[in-house]
Amino acid sequence: MYLEKLKTILSPPVKAVNSGSNIEWKDAEKKLGVEFPPDYKEFISTFGTGVIDDFLWIYNPFTDNKNVNIFVQMKGNNAAYCTLKEEFPDDYPYSVFPEIGGLLPLGVTDNGDVLNWITTPGKWTILVYGGSGNFEYQGTITEFIFDVLSQNINCIVFPDDFPETNPKFISLG
Repeated sequence: MYLEKLKTILSPPVKAVNSGSNIEWKDAEKKLGVEFPPDYKEFISTFGTGVIDDFLWIYNPFTDNKNVNIFVQMKGNNAAYCTLKEEFPDDYPYSVFPEIGGLLPLGVTDNGDVLNWITTPGKWTILVYGGSGNFEYQGTITEFIFDVLSQNINCIVFPDDFPETNPKFISLG
């Protein structure tokens, strides 16, 4: 899978922080009401809570840090998105999770750009909402991270100086 490819350019920590046990994953999925994509579970299990190049944060269901906890951030991001959708419906055409095809936030950048899953049944894809526009990616989160870090794609939302030549993952304990 893409996780192995990703690990060739982004070294995981020796011990992932807040990586989740099988029981914790089942509890998190019960709370969410749906299964997380397998590659996301593998990413969190391998990397845990942390940041890529001091810029890109992937939300984690197991951390106590409210700034990167997926459940805490889902509430805040979804509420903000719904407010913006009311005011600017043409710019915010999606519904929010748990509606089918709704957005489910899964990460954030230091610039405040929000990474979302588009929760289409059978294939969750990525949508990045940012101040400089939006970027849709027809793949999984690990494919997206790999393609961004290896510069196979140019996510127009991200700044030109991201990623670094040798990207680094820093654990947040």
